[in-house]
Order: sequence, then structure tokens, then C-alpha cells
Amino acid sequence: MQSESSEKFFSDEIACMLLVVSCDQNDIVFTEPNGTLDWKAVEQYFADDLVTHDQPLSYEQCSRLMPKLHALLKRCPTASYQAKTLNWTNRLDVINEALRGTSLTCSLMLSAILEYSLGNIVATKTGSAPPHLLRDLLMTDTLANVLGETMIYLLRLLLGTPNGINFRNLAWHGFLSETDVDPVYPNFLLVILTAVGQIFEKQNLTIECRSCTLQAQLMFDIMGLQKFNVNLFKTCLNDNRHISETQFQDWMQTLEYYNRNQYYSCMSRALPQLEMYLRRVYSELHQKDFRAKLDEYYIIMDTVFEEHNSCTGNRNLIFDHYSTSLLELAYDLLAAINGPRIRDKLSHGELQIDQVNEPMAKAVLYTCYLIITNEANFAYKSVYHPNAILRTNLKDCKNTLEQIAILQFPVNIDLCESSDDVPFVPQVYVTDNNVRIFHRPEGEEVVIGFLQRIAIALQLAAENLHQALVFKINAMERRELRSRARNSFCNMLKMLPTICRAFEHVLNLIGWIFYCLMEADEIRDVQKLIRFMKFILKYTENAAINLDAKTNIWLPLYETSRRELYDKTRQNLTLLLC
Repeated sequence: MQSESSEKFFSDEIACMLLVVSCDQNDIVFTEPNGTLDWKAVEQYFADDLVTHDQPLSYEQCSRLMPKLHALLKRCPTASYQAKTLNWTNRLDVINEALRGTSLTCSLMLSAILEYSLGNIVATKTGSAPPHLLRDLLMTDTLANVLGETMIYLLRLLLGTPNGINFRNLAWHGFLSETDVDPVYPNFLLVILTAVGQIFEKQNLTIECRSCTLQAQLMFDIMGLQKFNVNLFKTCLNDNRHISETQFQDWMQTLEYYNRNQYYSCMSRALPQLEMYLRRVYSELHQKDFRAKLDEYYIIMDTVFEEHNSCTGNRNLIFDHYSTSLLELAYDLLAAINGPRIRDKLSHGELQIDQVNEPMAKAVLYTCYLIITNEANFAYKSVYHPNAILRTNLKDCKNTLEQIAILQFPVNIDLCESSDDVPFVPQVYVTDNNVRIFHRPEGEEVVIGFLQRIAIALQLAAENLHQALVFKINAMERRELRSRARNSFCNMLKMLPTICRAFEHVLNLIGWIFYCLMEADEIRDVQKLIRFMKFILKYTENAAINLDAKTNIWLPLYETSRRELYDKTRQNLTLLLC
């Protein structure tokens, strides 16, 4: 462990803005007799400096305004928890937990809640999703109209521009330690949340709150969470050259939250610290400064999984430092679009308190432990990368087709009729160990996307086919089919072997393409391959529609399966070779 207890992870320019060390000596009072913030006094105080919400804020403007902003922060009344006034956030339980934490913990959680809640205002007023970035959110006309220019201006100075303090980003991306956060910051965030609630009370406004799902059980099942031990984690933090004395204390606070069952607070502290740890490792490997600079945040989580170092274009050495298993684990937990994305959702205030439970906290802390110790014996394969999801899609398709094959039909029918006219495609099985997610050839993501869509459509078509057959078989056994319906069913059964054989062919096709992709260093003739897959996609989508119970028209599918499908395959066989 490093002895540099006074180390800062941000530049001197940011330090001058962040550290509340001075304020002007005027006698202005910002507190109403009832103990709330006097917004008229605040508006008058900043009237000569005001920049409207739709105009940019320069570093010079922000730097010049810091003494006045600090004066306001220091003279703000002490905010108190008022459930009625804060209910508009839909995060009362999270706010309650935040106020029990330290200044940094409280700042992290309140800034996230504020961003989420402001987004709800925009979503309610406009009927569309709010901007993803806080700085863009604070520049919307909607918020300015509801909250007024002065409040938006203060929020931009504090949170919403990389030329200012950018407090939210500094905290959530791991640049701040507990000693860097003056208590005036979380107090002001609570003042703002309360003030907005008072506006809604006066105007009788109702805000619709967005919901957010968090699916993570799939990865928890294979992580081996029972191996996590808090005491082992504490031990690994000692004598680690990437962790300073101040950071060591921050980690101890994080683990204390875990021991107290305050999992929301625990995760709010752990994820930024993990990001800073990875940033320091990455920076050492590439000899790059890891400190935050104005408008130059290097966000390691967004680039750690890229093949090349974004600064130099050379190979990303993080792939040599960590095992593939650890990188796939970190990718699934933190970055995968289809994964839990716990870091993004938590930092944007999207999660309810009961969504951040003990298994989630244990998974994040176990991931931190594995990365800090660089555990070489840990084994894990991604389950949320598109390549891993495609493998699951193919297994599901295969299982459904097998269910059709074992159906007991009322008449003799051979689903394994001659396949002499079917173009040969190797039947391969891509295992978990063969699925690769890093260092992939250019164009693979697009191809995988088409294969996924084909697999999903084929799965739906096979399910519709199975459902239709089961319904007809049961009806026939119960003698519920009239003569015309029986004849129709018999005609359908005559077409069934051809359709099943075509579905098997499509499954083999996408399985073979997937296998070749996993073995390839580059993809040849990408555009030709995509054109061919567009045809296959159209075929499977039409199959799903034709076999739907509401449509139930088999003949067009039967004709396409007999001729056009195989002709197209023969024309494109050269694209299907590894």
C-alpha cells in the first residue's frame, strides 16, 4: 500500500474549483425565516453572471464564479429529510440510506437520484426518453421552464459541464476520496431536491417515474459467490501499490457498509473505486497520467475492453495483464449491453434500493477482489456478450426442433426423409470455450446481429410449428376434427418433412457461420454474406408468420423451402467456408 496519503487524483485546476477554501465576505443571507433557501436572494446574487441553459459555459466563466458558488454552498441552510417534499423522486428509501452515510457516499447517491429525477421531469413533460448525459439534460428547455434559469445555472456550475467542477463525474468515476468532499456538497444536493419538490407542491405537478430492470442471476450462478470472503478482501488491500492510504480507508468504509447490510451504499462506493483501480493499472501499463483534467476524463471502464489503447493505437496491454476470464467477468458485470450494467444504472439513479441486494453486492465485491489480486485461477465465460447469447439461441432452436421430431403422429410420417437435394453444410457445435468476445475481426458484430435475429425468428417459427402440431394431434385423438379439417391436417403433414428439413438446414447454416466467425481472424466478403443472411432472415420471419395459429398457411413456406432456400445456399457456398 502506498504511503502517499495526500495524493489527489485530479489536476490543480479542478482542485481550485472543488475545494471550498474561500468565499467572499459580503453579508448576504440565503436563508428564509423558516430555514429554507431564499431563492430570490440567490437569483439576485447571481443575476449579473447568469448564463442561460442553452448557452455553453467556458472554463473562464466557471473559474471566475467559483468563489461565489462556494459562498452560496457555505451559507446554504442545513437541509433536512422531508418525506412529503422528497416523494417526487420515488427514491425515499435510497435518500434515507444516503443521509446515514459519509459525505462522499451521500454525494454519490444524491447526485444519482437528482439526475434520475430530473430525467423523469423531462420524460413526463415530453413523452420521450431524456438525454443520457447529465450535461445535456441540464440544457433542455423543459427543465429550464419548470425549474427556472437560476437553479439550472447552479446545477450546471456544480454538475453539468466539464469546464466546471463536474462533481457528479468526479465522484462516480472514482477521482474523489472521502477527504476530498466537503459536507456542503451533499447538503446542497439535498437542498436542490427539496426545492424541486416544493415547486411541484405549489404547481400541483405529478411526475411519472421510469422503471429499470436488473437481470444478473445468470452470471451469479456461475461466479461461485460462496467463495467470497470479506476478511480475505481486507488482506488483499494491504501492500498493493495501486492503492494509497486514503484509498485503503475508502475501501474499509465500503466493506463496513457491506457488513452493515447497506448494500446500496456499498455498491455506490465500490464501483468508482474499482474504476480508479483499473485506471491506475491501465495507466501504469501504458505510462499514461491517470489524474482527471479539465474536459479530459479518461474513463477506463468504457475502453478497457477495446483491443487497442485509444491514446496510442498500440495493443491494449490490459489484455496481457489480466486473464481472459477476469476480463470477461468484468465485461459482463459492468459493460455488457445485455448484462446487469450495474455501474451505469446505479450511477444514473435508476435502481430501487431492493434491486441492490446482498448477491449483487457480493458479486461486485468478489469481482473487485479478483481484479485487485489478479487471480489467475478464476474461470469464467461471458454469458451476456452477443456471441454468448447467440450460442444460447442456437441451443434453444435445436431443442425445439428436437421436440417436434419426437411427436407421435396419428399417421406414419418420416421426418428424416432423403436429403440428397439439400446442400451440404457441416454440423458443428460451438462450445462455451470456443466463444470468443475479445480481439474480434472487423464486421463480426454486424454479422452476429443478423445471426441472432435469424435464430430468434427460427425459434419462433419452430415453436409455432410445434404448437400447431400438438393442437391438431390432440384434436384428432379426441375425434374433434371434421372431415375437411382432417384432410387439411393430412395435407399439412405431407409438407412437414420438407419444412423440418429446411429448418434443420437453416440451423446448420447459422451454426456453421458462427463457428467460422469464432475461428476467423478476418471476415471475407462481409457485404455478400450480409445479403445472404438478409434472405435467410426474411425466410425465417415469413416462416414464423405462416406457422402462426392466426395465419396457418403452410404452402408458401413449403414451396420456398423446396426450391429457393437451397438454391440461395448453393449460390453462396463459397461464403460459408472457414
